[in-house]
Amino acid sequence: MKILRVLAILSFVAGVALLVVGFTRSGGGPRPSTQSGPIQEFDLRTPAPESPSPSPTPTDAATPTDAATPTPTPAPFDGAVARLEIPRFKVDAPVEAISFVPGTNQLATPSDPHDAGWYDQYDKPGFGGNAVFAGHVDYWPDIIGPFNKLSQLAGGDEVLVHMKDGPTYRYQVVAVHRYPEATIPMGDLIWPKDRPAAQEWITLITCGGRFDGPPGGPGQYLDRDVVVAQRVQ
Repeated sequence: MKILRVLAILSFVAGVALLVVGFTRSGGGPRPSTQSGPIQEFDLRTPAPESPSPSPTPTDAATPTDAATPTPTPAPFDGAVARLEIPRFKVDAPVEAISFVPGTNQLATPSDPHDAGWYDQYDKPGFGGNAVFAGHVDYWPDIIGPFNKLSQLAGGDEVLVHMKDGPTYRYQVVAVHRYPEATIPMGDLIWPKDRPAAQEWITLITCGGRFDGPPGGPGQYLDRDVVVAQRVQ
């Protein structure tokens, strides 16, 4: 992803070598206990005495028990992704559905520098996978992008994804990374190998770190900041 501060262009090249990500924690609950309850012992040499069967009375009637009806798992909400909120920094940004730059293999960026972008060719929030978002860190001459303080997030910070006319999904940060732009491997950012199947993630990407250019002038960021958050609600 390459952003010129004067043009604020973020570009990702898909299909780069796989990323090695050290996540700060992995999912999965406590292991089930392997210890069983008390063992009931029987003397197999002597048949157990039979309990007398009660005589039925005229009032006795077989009352059928209602069979338990399994509760169907609700289908994920398939509406539009509306807003992305980072409460710690008071960020509440509209979300654009974005994809590739037409005619290229570069990932597009939000058309409005105030917006976050969700790549709709990949996983969608609420569907149990890994939804990928991008946003500007800043925009010349004086616009602060929604991901301006992304690198300052810490473990446990919340990120909320609001669906249009639907639920709000709550995520907690589990990893924050910075990668050189020249070597950021997009493969594992989009399809992370370390994500447990039972966990849903979002991955947020922006520019940051070193800047090549005069302060406040045109240039480009040489690093990329990446935040991974796990759904908790």
